[in-house]
Parts: sequence; C-alpha cells; structure tokens
Amino acid sequence: MKKLIERLIIFFAGVPLILGLVYIPFFNHLPLNLLVFGVSAFAAYELSLMFGTNGQTLARPLLMCLAPMLPICEFLNIIFGVDYLSTVALIVTSFIVFAVEIFTAKEFAMSNARIARSLCVILYVGFLPSFVTRISGMEFSFARLATFLVLVFISDSAAWLFGMLFGKNNRGVLLASPNKSVAGFVGAYIGSFVFAVIMTHFVFKDAFATTNLLQKTAVLSAVVCSAAIIGDLAESVFKRSAEVKDSGNVVLGRGGVLDSVDSIFMAAPFYYFLLKFLFA
Repeated sequence: MKKLIERLIIFFAGVPLILGLVYIPFFNHLPLNLLVFGVSAFAAYELSLMFGTNGQTLARPLLMCLAPMLPICEFLNIIFGVDYLSTVALIVTSFIVFAVEIFTAKEFAMSNARIARSLCVILYVGFLPSFVTRISGMEFSFARLATFLVLVFISDSAAWLFGMLFGKNNRGVLLASPNKSVAGFVGAYIGSFVFAVIMTHFVFKDAFATTNLLQKTAVLSAVVCSAAIIGDLAESVFKRSAEVKDSGNVVLGRGGVLDSVDSIFMAAPFYYFLLKFLFA
C-alpha cells in the first residue's frame, strides 16, 4: 500500500511538473533540456554502478561527463544549425573511451568488458535521450513532446493498473521481469492507443494533421508502447544481472532515476523517426 501511495504521488505531482517544463518554450525548451542533461549524467552514474565496481567500467565521473555530451551537442545543433555536431560527439566520446583504456589500464584482462560496458552507458543514457532534445527542436515541439511523454506515462501506468486488476493468474511470462503480466502488456497497448487518439485527434490535432491519421496514430502508439516496454525490460535485465532491486533510491515510489526514465530513453528515437516519416 505504501508503494502504491508513493507511485500515485509521483504520477499526479511529477507528470504535471514535467509537462510544465515542456510547456516553457524559452530558448528551444532550455529548462527541459537542462533536465535531460542532468538526468543523463545521473543515469550514467546509476548504470555504471550497476555494471559493477572494481574496474568493471571506466571511471564513473568520466562517464557522467561523457554521456550528457550527446544531448548537449544535439541542443547545440538546434541552436547553431550544425547538423553534424551530435555525430562528432558520438565519435569523440567513443574515442575518449578507447584512449583512456589504452593509456591508463594497468592490466588488460578486463579491457574488453570495461570498453563494452562504458560504451553501453554512453549509448543508453547519452545517445538515446538525445532524441528528446531533437524533438524539442521540431515544429510543434510542445505538442509533440507532450504527446510523447503522455504516451509513455500512460503505457507504464496502464500496464501497472491492468496488471494489478487482471494479472494475478498470468504473470511470470518473462524471466527478465516475472511480475509483469499478459494483462499488463495488453493494458499498456490499449492505454497507449486511446491516449494517442485523444492527443492527435483532439488535443493537438494541428500538430499531427495528415492523411490516414487513425492508421498512423495506431502505428505510432504501438511502436512507442513496444519501445517503452523493451526499455523497461532492458533495465530489468541490468538490475537482475547486478542483483539489485532498483537502480537507486532517489525517486519516491520508483527507485532510481534510471528506473523512471528507461522507457522514455528507449522510446524517444522511435517516436522521433515516426514523426519524421509519418507526420512530416
């Protein structure tokens, strides 16, 4: 019951706060992007901690600096119109990972693991959230960002609600997260589709005006929901491998920062490219 109350508090207080940041258009959604940069850095800390201590990754402060460089450079792309900056950032951060391992390692038995895990941290909590920044630079940015966040939040909340109400006898379908239920997955897709229709057809219809809107909305909701689920399950795998329950304990009712944004990170690139291809 305590966790339920904490989760409801976060939903009814946190979601409006995040959408409030999205609503502020100042300097290409600078407040929202500052949050993205900070979350990227803190998520890098949590993920590198889960990947292990004693030389399992490169130095944690280094990864906390490298990961947010990707969304920061994407923001600079928007401001200065230099399209290749984010690509350069990905190349340079990868170069730094290799160079640091080459010149600082005292033994190389763990080099492959350190490099792979460090690059995974940068890609997962640096590259993926950079697409949130990309969306902030699009036309109708508020409408599209708000729709994206609502779809992810509703997908997660509907999965939890349906799982709680109807999932008692259909749990354990996935070893990565045994508490997840078939009913929860069905609820996630239903909730995502219903709110996608509401957002694209009524709330922000000008931002999504296109032919075959219902069919495109169905594709959008299904893909975003699927990506959000995979993002959540991927982090479950990380936690099970690390033998921890949560990525941290800084978010009431949810655990760590990464526990709260894993679905957003994974879904953002899919949502961005669907906007480009279906709603351009």
